[in-house]
Amino acid sequence: MRANQTLARSTLDTLPMNIAVLDEEGTILFTNRAWREFAGLEDEEIEGVNYFETTDVEADEYAQAAVDGIKAVIAGEEELFTLEYPCHTPEEQQWFLMRVAPLPQQEAGSVVIAHIDITQRKLAELAADRRSEQLDAQRQDLEHLLSRIDGLVHAVLDDVMSADSREEVERTICDRVETVESYQVAWIAGFDIRRETLEPTAGSPDATAGISIEADDPVATAARTREIQTVTGEFGDTHAGIAGMGAGSMAAVPLASGESLYGVLTVYADSIDVFDPRERAILGVIGQAASKAIDAIETSRVLTADNVTELELQVADEEVFFVGVATELDCRMEYGGSVADEDETVMFFNVTTDDPSAVCALAADHPQVTAVTHVSSGDETSLFEFTVTDPPVVSLLADRGAETTDIVVEPGRATFTATLSAETATRAVVEHVRDHHPNTELLSVQERDEPPTTREAFLTSVEEDLTNRQLAALRKGYLGGFFEWPREVSGDELAASMDITPSTFHQHLRAGERKLLTAVFESR
Repeated sequence: MRANQTLARSTLDTLPMNIAVLDEEGTILFTNRAWREFAGLEDEEIEGVNYFETTDVEADEYAQAAVDGIKAVIAGEEELFTLEYPCHTPEEQQWFLMRVAPLPQQEAGSVVIAHIDITQRKLAELAADRRSEQLDAQRQDLEHLLSRIDGLVHAVLDDVMSADSREEVERTICDRVETVESYQVAWIAGFDIRRETLEPTAGSPDATAGISIEADDPVATAARTREIQTVTGEFGDTHAGIAGMGAGSMAAVPLASGESLYGVLTVYADSIDVFDPRERAILGVIGQAASKAIDAIETSRVLTADNVTELELQVADEEVFFVGVATELDCRMEYGGSVADEDETVMFFNVTTDDPSAVCALAADHPQVTAVTHVSSGDETSLFEFTVTDPPVVSLLADRGAETTDIVVEPGRATFTATLSAETATRAVVEHVRDHHPNTELLSVQERDEPPTTREAFLTSVEEDLTNRQLAALRKGYLGGFFEWPREVSGDELAASMDITPSTFHQHLRAGERKLLTAVFESR
């Protein structure tokens, strides 16, 4: 063998592709090392074998195509033939590219065949195809979602935005949702702050008992977390009774706007695979639409009706100084209001006691009290002022926009009455107090109209309560400079101007002052 032939053979043996040279009859004249290793045969077992005779053209479509392609190149009908084909084993998937090209006439042979491993390329192509299919499926899902939004969601938006009441919004939501083919029943639960339960307000659930806000229940969880909850299969007797036979899954959608929780929309579906991400997205949009509509209606109602919410809370905590005093001395205390400056607040209480010094001594030792003063004593009660840096409970209510209007303290407990604007989240107020005083109970919640009092209305009510003599004494005193310092006129002079004795004048003046101050401090 010539040196150049030896070099050519050695070079071909280094290549990773399988190479063979055939003559015009298809006889194998040469194979490189890669071909022999792939076939598991030695040189003498391969060379001289007819390639066409050893190929099973019945095995698959690729075998016949390979033989036909090789013969076409040998016959000069094709200058180059290529074929991609699979060659899988039980252990792995493989693909090859067969490339057949003619040899020059002066060479010993007719064609050269190369089998090139293209497995990595084919795997990449298959992965790209799968990704394309996934993207196509996602596109179809998106188109489905948009179609649902154009239909159901737009219908819901149109209906709720034209609703005149919260009840109409909730009823519309349930009616619209139940028109969806895969949905069976829809209902809405509103939050009852006093009972701390979620009660049915719209739809037609069979259940009459409320669901505790702390319960291990999808509806309660949605209310607490403000996130959509879904359950498949078994979801408890309460929901099974509402959904009826055949329900496979449920979704609980919170209806919340800002800090306000307006309720939870619950939907039951006929199979377990209904509430996928796209369905949850649709329900989320519906929930937001309902929440915004209810919020707008409630806000409008508050602004036009001047409604306020009145809370009655009972706090059983002897760490609160006035509860501790009432418990220790077995007495009753009634709140008279507060006066605050930059650093401290003075709280006034009327206390039923025949021993004011005991009240002063006990309160003075309490860490919440920086000073205590016995102001005056009446027949059964004594007035005290307690100086504190942070008014217990009262400051907590004020943190959430609630004004304390009354406190009645008895041994072991204090009952607070507070008012707040109707748009304030009532539950947030109660929970804020409960965080600091766990033994807090909500006794009542009432909404009432409180139209604003104009200056003219206030003056009219005061003047109607004053007698002519009392009103005259106040006017003369104010206009004459009696209330200036130093006084520009004496009480004797004003009494003479009214043709009454000084003692009678001061009696009218004090009675008038008392009524005026009562109107100012008790008109809350």
